[in-house]
Amino acid sequence: MRRTRSLMALAALCIVAPAAPAAAAAPAPGDPPASAVYAESTGELRAGQQGVVAFNLAREDYTHSGLGPILVGFTLDAASGSTLDPGMIVVRSKSGPPPYVSVPYRHDTPGSKSSYTVAALTPGGAYEVLIRSEKNTSGAYRLTASLTGDANADYQVNHDDLTLIDSLAGTRYGTPKYSPWADVNRDGTINLLDRITAALNLGAATRLRLTVENPLDTDLPAGALTLTDVSPTGFNAVSAPVAFNLTGADFYDDPAETTLTVNNKPVPAGRVTVDRNRVTATTALTDGRNDLRLTSVDALGRPLHHQATVWAGPNTLRVTVVNETGAPVTEPVVVRVSLTDDQAVYAEQTTATGQAVVPNVPSRTVLVQATASGNRHGVAGLYAGDGSVRITLRGFAPPSTIANNDFSQGTAGWNTGTAPVTISPHVEGIPGAAPAGLAAPRGTRTAAPTMTPAKPTTAAASSATSIVDNDLILGTAGEGEQSISRTFTTDADVTAVRIRYRFITSEVPGGYFGSQWNDYFRVSLRSQQGGGSAAEANSMNGLGLGQFDYGSGATGWRDITLPVDKAGDTIQVDLGVANVGDDLYDSQVVVDFVEEVRDQIRPSLAWNTTAGGMDLTYTIENGDLKQAGTIDVYWANGPGHANRLGAPIFSQSVPAGTTAGSHGPIRIAGNLLADDPVGVTHLIAVASPSRVGALADVQVAFGPNADAAALRPATIDIVKDSLRAAGQRTVTITSTARTPADQARAMFQNLTNAANPINVNVNNQLALYAAAGDAVINVFVQQTQGLTRAQILANSAAIQTAMEQEINRQGPQNVSRHCADPATVNVADLGAGAFNASNGPLFVNAIRPRVTRFIDERNSNGCYHIEIQ
Repeated sequence: MRRTRSLMALAALCIVAPAAPAAAAAPAPGDPPASAVYAESTGELRAGQQGVVAFNLAREDYTHSGLGPILVGFTLDAASGSTLDPGMIVVRSKSGPPPYVSVPYRHDTPGSKSSYTVAALTPGGAYEVLIRSEKNTSGAYRLTASLTGDANADYQVNHDDLTLIDSLAGTRYGTPKYSPWADVNRDGTINLLDRITAALNLGAATRLRLTVENPLDTDLPAGALTLTDVSPTGFNAVSAPVAFNLTGADFYDDPAETTLTVNNKPVPAGRVTVDRNRVTATTALTDGRNDLRLTSVDALGRPLHHQATVWAGPNTLRVTVVNETGAPVTEPVVVRVSLTDDQAVYAEQTTATGQAVVPNVPSRTVLVQATASGNRHGVAGLYAGDGSVRITLRGFAPPSTIANNDFSQGTAGWNTGTAPVTISPHVEGIPGAAPAGLAAPRGTRTAAPTMTPAKPTTAAASSATSIVDNDLILGTAGEGEQSISRTFTTDADVTAVRIRYRFITSEVPGGYFGSQWNDYFRVSLRSQQGGGSAAEANSMNGLGLGQFDYGSGATGWRDITLPVDKAGDTIQVDLGVANVGDDLYDSQVVVDFVEEVRDQIRPSLAWNTTAGGMDLTYTIENGDLKQAGTIDVYWANGPGHANRLGAPIFSQSVPAGTTAGSHGPIRIAGNLLADDPVGVTHLIAVASPSRVGALADVQVAFGPNADAAALRPATIDIVKDSLRAAGQRTVTITSTARTPADQARAMFQNLTNAANPINVNVNNQLALYAAAGDAVINVFVQQTQGLTRAQILANSAAIQTAMEQEINRQGPQNVSRHCADPATVNVADLGAGAFNASNGPLFVNAIRPRVTRFIDERNSNGCYHIEIQ
């Protein structure tokens, strides 16, 4: 793909000195010469309008002709699809007399409506090219420059050009050998006059080239490299092959350039097959989690990266769903089996027989949920190796008439059965340490001491509202789950129900985090009239070690809120906690309170993709607002009130008397949304602990040519801050920097491309690089002088080392803007297609001051290019 550039900024991007050892050879007589154009400018012309294009000749970019001035030919074309009829083309000097330095222009060149003129220019001079359309036409144009007499298109005029013109004497337009570069005056016939004009320009040369986009610097689209045959969100057979498909490019045919690791261990080369568009690995998966990382290159030398996590297992889990009488449920039931390690990984089936069989389940703790009409639920957790589970589908129990959501009456109104339940004074902070000890080898665990009660808190926490300060504690007893429930009705002014709880497991201080003894808990709220539900079911491993106080095995307080029918509703609370794998090392779920919410303010957040930042809106429910309130916006590490991080970043007062209905939007400026704390996943708007509006934070994805490991966290933070400023939810980094070694390998790969002779590859690569890149190519030429292709490949390591040394000597970023040491400078291309006309400029304005270098490459590569030192 060609990238145009303005004639007013003729930077030496792809320089070839005429005496360079790898200089391009002239085409043989009879071969159609390549284009002699070395610069171009594009734009629009309106009927009657005169266009002015600056053209400056830097002394270092040109070599004088023998007579002094340089003759440059200018051609004015209509761009592809344009209705423009090119007209006047005149060159005038800005540096001094004479004012006009071009010959009378030719209206129409052979076979086209293009206009053409020749100008005598002096290196170091400044000029303007004046252009017009004719016949009252308007449209897009293309103005190009070439050395007059450069018949063989090698960017210099010498006797080779005169010889070629002589060989074509008498050739007319329309015949096979006709060349516009040899037809110097563009009159349609190559003759003595053309030779005389070319001779006037003998010795003229330019280092400039029309920039051609280096294929190494073009990025594959985000979906070009995909994982196939296995699913990151489902259960996979341990024996399943792992395959990666590539579209829009080919894998490089040297298998040594492709590696696949699983859990940081390389898959043996004998198990990996590299085909043109597919890489396949056999017997690569293990039981459990498989972190896959593919590293490869394509046929152009571009690096390829793909990372994914897949779960595989050998277990078949048989699920039986029964009703409360123990009979199989013979109506449609949705059965979902999900990993407690990552509940986004699951298998789901619908059955009307009361039976479901789920294959390929990893040997981990899984959560099995069954749902049916009428908001009926059933849930159980187990170690998948147990092989079978029975789920009881439950509706709503008769509501209790006892008002005991605060445990002030002990367990009255709660359906506890034989579960081990205690009521204890509230403990707001971290409870006392649970029994701890060194982890025993698997299969040799011994009994742990009984979990001791925590000491009560002396004063209620401010966030616990005015609920009576008792806690309900549901513990484990033996292997398997213990569960309780409560059903109650809400009043007509209740808008939501909230439950506050925490999970405590002695497995953590016992040293068993990450093991198969993955104890779990579940907490859920269901609404009979409203028909909704809200739940959390998670496990020790699924939460992650960072969620626990290691000494006690306790999480922080968590909460879920369920909107309910404002006319009054029936609510069921279900709690469960389980020992998994054995009956040792107990766990607890502790409930602080169940709250009936009467808050009237319901906030929400959304990204503003037009003005940037976020929009805050809120709804006043149950009539006009009776009491003034405040909405605070926080950074958060989850969607709930308990996930707040730090102080509010924005506050909005809502006065008493605010009318019922929707209000806003209130814009939160993007400059308030920078410098987020570590661990942010959401922004939340909080009207009360029970009224929280959550918005997922911005996300940065990576395309197939991008290596996430090549970017520092600080670089990602800058990109995210700029996304928030633009109100843009996501962006894809399409490529990152190549190391000097990667750059040398890619250039060597293209220089030894078997599709062409080595000298053709050299010429092709010289056309893509500037002086620094040409120096690296010349090292290749010097290192391979007199060698056959086979000998070159046999000495590839030494040759690439020499090229890498030259890259470092020239400066990696002088060779390619995508070549750098990630430890010194971070380089990334950001896909510009994610932005719209409004928030694209907002993103640019936000990120430009924070990076070392910014290049707008939307027209050439569809991206924004950034460099950060």
